[in-house]
Amino acid sequence: MLLAQQDSRPLIEFTLSPLFEDYGIPLAVMGVLVVFVALSLIVLFITLLPRLLSGTVAKASKPSVAQQVLADQEISPEILVVIAAAVAETMSTPHRIVKIRGLTPADLGWSHEGRTQHHQSHRVHHRGR
Repeated sequence: MLLAQQDSRPLIEFTLSPLFEDYGIPLAVMGVLVVFVALSLIVLFITLLPRLLSGTVAKASKPSVAQQVLADQEISPEILVVIAAAVAETMSTPHRIVKIRGLTPADLGWSHEGRTQHHQSHRVHHRGR
């Protein structure tokens, strides 16, 4: 028990006895449950938020005519010949090109990680004096 006194009267009294008497433990359990329910609702809201916004964002950001024309264009025959020549030069076994497509953001992430690992593999050699 902690007491601060002024004129023989306690100003502040700190004791744990109310926790074990009356409604202390049930009130603490109720408080914890309220916090967990609130956190669960926040997680649910954050999880559903992209799905709720996807309809409004998709309607607002339709591709322009220029983007649709670029997406519909096929690769020119000259580019196909250059790609086939590059594949033939690098591979020593017979090969068949099945599909040619542009890089996606996922592909760019893999190449970035490969470059990072390659650069980290270089060691600086210190000369002894």
